[in-house]
Amino acid sequence: MALLVTGASGFVGSALIPKLLEKGHKVYGLSRHPPEAADNLIPLVGDVTERNLGLIEMEPLKGITAVYHLAGIMHLGEDKDGSVWRTNVEGTRNVLEFCARHDIPHLYFASTAYTRGRNAYERSKAYCELLIKQSDIHVTIFKPSIIMGVPEHPYPGHFSQFVTGIIKVHHRAEIIRRRVEGSLRLPVIVPLFRIKGNPGGKLNLIQVDQVVWGIANCNEIASPLTSSSTLWLTHPSPPTLKQLCGWVGEFIMVDLRTEPEFKATPIEAVFHHKAAAFIPYLQGDDFPSNLQLSPPITREFIQDTIKQTVLD
Repeated sequence: MALLVTGASGFVGSALIPKLLEKGHKVYGLSRHPPEAADNLIPLVGDVTERNLGLIEMEPLKGITAVYHLAGIMHLGEDKDGSVWRTNVEGTRNVLEFCARHDIPHLYFASTAYTRGRNAYERSKAYCELLIKQSDIHVTIFKPSIIMGVPEHPYPGHFSQFVTGIIKVHHRAEIIRRRVEGSLRLPVIVPLFRIKGNPGGKLNLIQVDQVVWGIANCNEIASPLTSSSTLWLTHPSPPTLKQLCGWVGEFIMVDLRTEPEFKATPIEAVFHHKAAAFIPYLQGDDFPSNLQLSPPITREFIQDTIKQTVLD
């Protein structure tokens, strides 16, 4: 089949396209800075915020049977310039019009497990789901949780940025590097650092290779627990905040804890202000999952992620 992938050069898109090519599909990779051409991979310079996705010449695109719409902006803070809404919502509207105009029968849409409306990103994705459910096109919605990089596809996403913030406020980067290199000679004072959250709550982290496997094999993983048109690409057994804090704290040499309420020290208050957009996610969530065979999120995985994305 011939497929069009928006956001082809993004984190998920660049990991998904090889999976689609392995299945024998012809893939058109659309992005403002598309991937290089390869066997059965045709790069397209385009932009979802423009009509017809910014494409002028349509002749080579005949025969497309589905669009994988991955392009979007994931920003948890304020949408000060309107780019989140413009890219995510208006971009999705343009993709729907593109599918209708060119008789493309199926749209695969990358949403998120988090659509509570706590920030502009969540609101934009929730609105997109309403838009596409009201359309006449056949749609499959993917709802991933917090996507984590793997060695083949590293990614300094929100989790890594959160850990980076803790390291910075404690001026620990050089100390951690010396520990990793084995050159740390003297014992280090381990400070107590508290974050507002639910220690028993679960933070749903899922590896990107599991997400793209689920997207590429979506017809095989639908279950009675979920609608066949909505697939939850989440971890079936995520770690608790207490576990995560223990693993992270051990590696960065900070006594890291989540507590529901406490009087913050000055350094804790500064961090909470800077990380305000991520703090609501530390209450934990419970999601269904269509990825029942995903490898566990372990201490080793978390610490390797910090080593690879935070210290490099």
